[in-house]
Amino acid sequence: MVDFSRCGADVHAGKKVDPYAGWPVYFYRCGACGFTFTRALDNWSAEDFATHIYNDDYVRHDPDYLGARPRSNADLIMHNMGSVRERTSLLDYGSGMGLMTEILEQNGFDSVASFDPFSSTRRPDRQFNMVTCFEVFEHVQDPIALVKDINRFLSPDGAVLFSTLLCTPQAVDGDLHNWWYCAPRNGHISFYTLEALTALAARFELRVLSFSDGLHAMYRPQIAEWLKPFMPSNG
Repeated sequence: MVDFSRCGADVHAGKKVDPYAGWPVYFYRCGACGFTFTRALDNWSAEDFATHIYNDDYVRHDPDYLGARPRSNADLIMHNMGSVRERTSLLDYGSGMGLMTEILEQNGFDSVASFDPFSSTRRPDRQFNMVTCFEVFEHVQDPIALVKDINRFLSPDGAVLFSTLLCTPQAVDGDLHNWWYCAPRNGHISFYTLEALTALAARFELRVLSFSDGLHAMYRPQIAEWLKPFMPSNG
């Protein structure tokens, strides 16, 4: 159990920043795949999320939201794409204010779009061969619905590059209330093991590849061309 007020600002400050909300958020773990989640927000509407989490105060609780994260994500893509960028159509799903795609457009990506249900709400009407989804999976109360929606935007030769920090047994068993990534006020409410991500992807005939504890891909058996430079065999 953690208090709803727990947020990223606490981590950056090294102390409790806001008063306790007095609202206990209970977490549960799937005994089969290790998926760790709360039911506390299951009945929330989009308006509830906008009111209590994704409001004008959100950036204070997630200092990298408008800071280093969009640039570092853009740099990751540009570093690995090379000439493939000219043959890549990219959707940044859960894009926030669309800062990453702005950087990519300024650096030679001709076909990019942003979608975020709270800040870039116009849904694209086409598919893409690259969908990025940085720091989104941990924010949703229904991961199956998330991947189903992402899959609608994915072309037959497409793949998804996404980030979410894997949840270790140590974090869940003894110290979830102190794990920095567990921050309900930031909207961090769902945490995955590699087994959980693999099971989730399999529902949509996708496979999972983890590059690190925080960076992963979902792809079809025929690996997307843009994904190959990210693969370990390519250095």
